[in-house]
Amino acid sequence: MSKRRVVLVLLIILSLMILSCGVVKKVAEPIDKQGCKADCRKCEFSRYIYETNSCFCICNGVEVQLY
Repeated sequence: MSKRRVVLVLLIILSLMILSCGVVKKVAEPIDKQGCKADCRKCEFSRYIYETNSCFCICNGVEVQLY
């Protein structure tokens, strides 16, 4: 394989890896958010932060972090 082909293949692989990261987040974030809502069954859902996997609920008027 020539040097140009190796560079081209590596660039394609790198591009696909970068693209797939965004796709994974778009699919995983709504699923994780729904799981957080399910975990807040006794309280009211407040918010979910995907980057830190943090789930917050409002219990008795106070925001509580479940995880």
